[in-house]
Formats: sequence, structure tokens, C-alpha cells
Amino acid sequence: MEKLFKQLSDAQATLFVLFHKTWIYHWNVTGPDFHQLHSMFGEQYETMFEELDRLTEHMRFLNMKPVSTLTRATEVSQVAQAVTSVEGINAKGMVKDLMESNQTLITFLTDVHNTADRMESLGTTNILEDIMETHGKFVWMLRSIAESARGSAAVEDVQQEVAPEPAPVEEVPTEEVPAQ
Repeated sequence: MEKLFKQLSDAQATLFVLFHKTWIYHWNVTGPDFHQLHSMFGEQYETMFEELDRLTEHMRFLNMKPVSTLTRATEVSQVAQAVTSVEGINAKGMVKDLMESNQTLITFLTDVHNTADRMESLGTTNILEDIMETHGKFVWMLRSIAESARGSAAVEDVQQEVAPEPAPVEEVPTEEVPAQ
């Protein structure tokens, strides 16, 4: 259980840092796509707030103490904080950063899910699956925005860097049933 608790704690911290980054970008996005990005970033951070609450309450159910300081959250997070000088990042950079960060979260949550699955912690796996599905949708939305800006070499590089790798397909053994 100790490994799962550590992973859940790190997942909560990662989700919190991503929530905060998205919120910062929501405040600071500018440019011709301002309204679209401002609205989308707002919807995403609001969704993450609900996910954080759900995950943290589940952690309390498991008798875990959640990460409770910003310092600790940033130390163990799998994603970096928002660019410190938001003046130094444009809307395309924000989209790229959020797309990569959401993909990183999904990859990390997949590892946590595998641990929870081995431990038969079904409530944990259900919550993690819900969060991974939501962030998969976020990656798709962000990638779609990046694609609409096609023609920019930087955007094309982003698409190649963060394309999710297909999950390995596990073959399910079948038993032959004799004909009756």
C-alpha cells in the first residue's frame, strides 16, 4: 500500500500544479484566439478543481494525508509550474505547454492505475480512469488548436512530440468450447 499511497500523493500534487498552471494561463492568454483559449482554459481548470477534490477526498477515505503545501506539491509534481514570466510565453506556447503537461499527467496516472489495479483498489482505479479520460480529451482539444495553426514549424513539432503512443494490446486467451 505504501507505493500506491506515494503515487497517489504525487498524482494529487501533479494535478494541483497542472490546475494552477492552467489557471495562470487562463488569466494571461492574449492574442487573436483570446476568447476561445480563455474560455477553454477556464473550463479545464474548473474541471481540474473538481477532480482534485474528488481525488483528495478518496485519499482521505484511504486514511492518507494529502499534500498540503505548495512547496511540497511543486517538489513532487510530474509537471512544471507555469512559465514564471508569462510575458515570455505566447498563446501557442501555452497550448504546447498544457498539451505536454496533460499528456505527462496521463502517463503518470497510468502507472498509478496499474499499481492500484494490482492491489485491487477498484475505487482508486475508477477515479484514475475518469481523470485520464478527461485529460485525454484536453490533449485532443489542445492538439486540435495547434493543428488549426498549421504552418508554424513550432506547432508541427509539438504535434509530433506529444502524440500519445498507442497502448499495447493484450491478447486474451480463449478456450475452445466443444460443439454440442
